[in-house]
Amino acid sequence: MRRIAIFDTTLRDGEQAPGISLKPEQKLKIAKALESAGTDVIEAGFPVNSPSEKEAVKLIAREIEQSEIAVLCRPIPKEIDLCQDVLSKASKARLHLWIATSPIHMKYKLNMSPAKVMDKAISAIRYASGKFDSIQFSSEDATRSHIDFLGKLMREAARAGADVVNLADTVGCALPEHMALMTREVKKAVKDKIPVGVHCHNDLGLATSNTLSAIRAGAGQIDLTVSGVGERSGNTSFEQVVVSLLFHKKHFEVETNVKQAELGELCDLVVKEMGLRVGHSTPLIGENSFRHESGIHVHGMLNNPLTYELVNPSDLGIKGGDIVIGKHTGKAAVKHLLERNGCTLENDELTKLTELVKERSIITGPLETEKALLDFAVNNGFEVDYKRGGDLAR
Repeated sequence: MRRIAIFDTTLRDGEQAPGISLKPEQKLKIAKALESAGTDVIEAGFPVNSPSEKEAVKLIAREIEQSEIAVLCRPIPKEIDLCQDVLSKASKARLHLWIATSPIHMKYKLNMSPAKVMDKAISAIRYASGKFDSIQFSSEDATRSHIDFLGKLMREAARAGADVVNLADTVGCALPEHMALMTREVKKAVKDKIPVGVHCHNDLGLATSNTLSAIRAGAGQIDLTVSGVGERSGNTSFEQVVVSLLFHKKHFEVETNVKQAELGELCDLVVKEMGLRVGHSTPLIGENSFRHESGIHVHGMLNNPLTYELVNPSDLGIKGGDIVIGKHTGKAAVKHLLERNGCTLENDELTKLTELVKERSIITGPLETEKALLDFAVNNGFEVDYKRGGDLAR
């Protein structure tokens, strides 16, 4: 199977999300977790941004041994020199040069002609050549760029010494077929001599789809952030893409170096250190991702969890299999939770208890714990025999 590289930018693009500010030691903690999980490239930061950013990158560069450490850099010689200095202790150092290439960015942000953008980018790549283990060149706002200009720029970037070229859907406006087309066209432009990567944003909720589409089109590297954290609506989610590739392995025929069992711990760490608020229904890591209330769903789950869970959450290091007792609960769930605590009821009594649970939940909300269910049963006159000790004993 083809192997693709995971370029994680949680510590750079992810941290740029409004309101997030990590201390160097927090960045190092996340970097170590990313390395442990098998991440190929960790983008540690944007050194020119602040003294704290430089300190964090230097710390990470000294401590991380397996993952390649990348830093973002504008095509300016003195900034390239700065990046060379902060990465001097890295086992593997990557310079990530970027420049905007769309007409709107070149005119209103850079105030440069396409020819000037081309010259500045290629000159910077040549200047950086030999100073790092690898050079990545990214086109900002690639998906709003003219494909002919983009192809020519990427071809010249490869000739100048870029080891990876990258296409950024900076405002998240691309459709999957658009991302695939651009990937194929740039692969042709560089004659498949170097990998083509993609960097997708989630403004239209398409980041994961766009990234997967680019993989099918031959992308050799994908940019991700843990939990999809990033500017505005965020970036492509690390965990969503990795699990999609695992579940659809035969379809994509690609592999990564990611250790799936460490995904849960990695996500928990990033959420904690960045102070993120994860939505209840966020795929894989949201509170409800592996929780079930509906009677039909729970009945299927009790027979075989794969009936309503596409993967075993424990394989990902994620807690799962929770049953919520509420308005939509069926007898199977009530019976299961009673029996798990050594309690049994006759079928007609079980039916009555289930109906009472439904009525009660409509008025006051779900019963939050198994103990609450058992207490509710006892308080309503059901002869439930507590056969276990501890907190559940009467």
